[in-house]
Amino acid sequence: MYRLFCNNRRLIANNFCENLLSADNKDIKNCDYLAAKIRSWLSDETLECLDLSDVDGEKLAFAIKNIFRQAPAAGGVVIIDNQFVAIERNGIQDLPKGHIEKGESPEVAALREVEEETGIKDLEIIKELPSTWHCYLLDNQWTIKKTSWFLMRTKSGMKSVPQTEEGITKVYLVDKQGVADFEKKTFASLRTLVPEIVTSLE
Repeated sequence: MYRLFCNNRRLIANNFCENLLSADNKDIKNCDYLAAKIRSWLSDETLECLDLSDVDGEKLAFAIKNIFRQAPAAGGVVIIDNQFVAIERNGIQDLPKGHIEKGESPEVAALREVEEETGIKDLEIIKELPSTWHCYLLDNQWTIKKTSWFLMRTKSGMKSVPQTEEGITKVYLVDKQGVADFEKKTFASLRTLVPEIVTSLE
């Protein structure tokens, strides 16, 4: 299932042709009605959930491409001593992540961003985790962010330095008992990763 979050609200769909977002194709495939429906959901904060489960995946992709500019990102869930690394960014519990720079692969970007934001070195990727999607309004333009996530480990242990210029004030470890509190205080999009995180701590 595809889930796009706008703050705590969500759009859900069973089918989504993600590859079409990067296709050089100006044909919007008669998706004007669908695009209008998504724009209405974006602008009306009382609409908590937009269910597009029965929508054709191609049409959904073209509608999204027509509405949003794309800002791909990558991040990591770092496991240390059966705990995971979390950060506090602008007062909100979060996971380290950041924009993918031109020419970077998601894997390289994730390793770079996690090290920059946490100061933790000697990182290596264990496996890829499910991606998350959220959107926001920036300079009067709707922007969609796909974040590619990776499970990581480090040989250096918990030697951290928060990247304060990015609003990060704390880098800390969360054990299995603390997962519920993290889930409650983090972003709705990150809550979809919690089952994967719990599994990694077992």
